[in-house]
Amino acid sequence: MRMKMFYAESMPEAIRRVRDELGDNAIILSSQRSESGRGLRVTAAVDDDPMADTLPPMDQPLDALETIALALDKHGIPPDLSERLVRAAAPLAEKLVRAASALAVDAPIMTLAAALDSAFSFSPLPERNVTKPIALVGPPGSGKTVTVAKLAARAVLSSRPVHVITTDTMRAGGVDQLAAFTRILSLDLQTALDAETLADALEASRIAGPETLTLIDTGAVNPYDAEEMDELERLLAAGNMDAVLVLPAGYDPEEAATIAKAFGRLGATRLLATRLDAARRLGSVLVAADVAELSFCDVSVTSHVADGLLPVNAVSLAKLLIPDAMPGEETDLPLPGEASPRLDDSPRPSFGLSPAP
Repeated sequence: MRMKMFYAESMPEAIRRVRDELGDNAIILSSQRSESGRGLRVTAAVDDDPMADTLPPMDQPLDALETIALALDKHGIPPDLSERLVRAAAPLAEKLVRAASALAVDAPIMTLAAALDSAFSFSPLPERNVTKPIALVGPPGSGKTVTVAKLAARAVLSSRPVHVITTDTMRAGGVDQLAAFTRILSLDLQTALDAETLADALEASRIAGPETLTLIDTGAVNPYDAEEMDELERLLAAGNMDAVLVLPAGYDPEEAATIAKAFGRLGATRLLATRLDAARRLGSVLVAADVAELSFCDVSVTSHVADGLLPVNAVSLAKLLIPDAMPGEETDLPLPGEASPRLDDSPRPSFGLSPAP
């Protein structure tokens, strides 16, 4: 086996240098920032076994790693996180590429999914056996109200009792917007003006029984306004709730990181990404989950209430990041920025995602 160290400004450049010098059969053993803090130092190796050329042709590890590195760069993922994901993928690439070839599945997606699974946690919102009320929190315009309506619709379609509460009483039309959705679903909407009335509403839900799904639509909060954040903290302290950060795709990654950390400090533990149909770059979503240590739960891929809210896992997230990595295969997964079909126009799209447990 022949080993060599390479220096490059970015991971895609490093992979190209490894390929040019050691060939397509090379594997990346390790990568890290150079001592100067600028660029990368990559160690790669290649087996000089002459029998290697007699093996049947298949995707090579470097092909998968290059596809992954280019996709992460395209999505605007910062170098530190991108390099960490590629480093996690590199030791797995050779085995996963060979397995993918044998199983006739896509090697870059399988390899990236393994890296995502090692770097992030995935905890979809269950449709049943929910032990805590679900409180959706987030900045203005994140889509919390529509997401509450989608969760309520999903529960109604599953014949599950739902209790919907809103604390969004300050925004003009906030209560009316959610009330319009709940009327269509034949649900009552309860309004909580403060932490005390929210606690009373939560107690009513508890008395209704463990099968009742309680959804709380909190008001939009400016993460840079200390008073608004303090008020949200008081609301979340009104009961034992599962706080879910609703964050739209398309933010600047640094902005998303700051917002996610602010809500994470208030107790948010999961991230629900919205507007994936209206964004081309999803780097901000990964950065937010990474810096605030949030679990990915669901994604919203359309603004239509009856459709498009689906659980996410490592494989489906990899498909969103590399949507065109499966030439010739039919998939219901839309490209980022591509609108998904409406429920009443076509069958419910799977988006490569599995139903919630």
